[in-house]
Amino acid sequence: MPFPPAIPIGGLSGFKFLERTMDRQLELFNKSPDVQREIDYFLETAGSITSVDQLMSDRRVLAVVLGAFGLDEDLNKGAFVRKVIEEGTFDDRSFANRLVDPAYREMSEFLGFGDVGGLLVFEDTRLNLVEQYRERQFELSVGEVDLDMRLALNFKREAPELASSGSTDRTVWLRLLGSPPLRDVLETALNLPGQFGLIELDQQVDEVVARARRIFDISSPSELAEPTRLAEVVDRFLLNQQVQSGAVSSTVRGSAALTLLQTSGFGGGAQANLFASSFV
Repeated sequence: MPFPPAIPIGGLSGFKFLERTMDRQLELFNKSPDVQREIDYFLETAGSITSVDQLMSDRRVLAVVLGAFGLDEDLNKGAFVRKVIEEGTFDDRSFANRLVDPAYREMSEFLGFGDVGGLLVFEDTRLNLVEQYRERQFELSVGEVDLDMRLALNFKREAPELASSGSTDRTVWLRLLGSPPLRDVLETALNLPGQFGLIELDQQVDEVVARARRIFDISSPSELAEPTRLAEVVDRFLLNQQVQSGAVSSTVRGSAALTLLQTSGFGGGAQANLFASSFV
């Protein structure tokens, strides 16, 4: 079993503890025999893989590749994964480009089999993929203790990458909504209703844009690349999850502020000040 993350308390307070101890916890996690064994095998084997057939026939290497992009659950979807990888990303009509979740496009582009003939033969590609795998597996381990914290870690890592991609604002919002874990964080942070996903996609984007401006004073998703803005969204997500799950008792200091934050249109700085004032 990998080293289990230490999360002594849930919610925002627990997440702040996790962030403060992240470097040490990652170090211990990466030393876990289970994790290191799969990484060692990948590094010893992946450099000789020059075709999709070879990749698909080695389940252990494929597991590391999928795990590096948060797609662990697709390990048994052989035909689906093969199509994603084989068709590449250069053609706008390729399978990966037509899927809503951007993780598939990122994986296909990273591997390069459908575009440039395969990149696993290069050491830098393998080492970068291993680093992604370590980070994602730690997040997965965190999720076994607290799913909300896994979502928060994932959002803090992926949202800035999408925000800095150079795509149009609307495309970035669409990609954020297209990734299930990123969407979960956004919907909760923006107080979107449970049936939100049933309306037309263009209407979803319009509503997200309007609420992001009203609640966080965000006029462009590129602002999610700013650490302060990013933290405001993640903090509000965790606070709202506490309220929705009933984890905050009315007898606990700050609970009234948390409830108010869930329904208010206060900006991120005002939210933080309001919540902090409950503990003065």
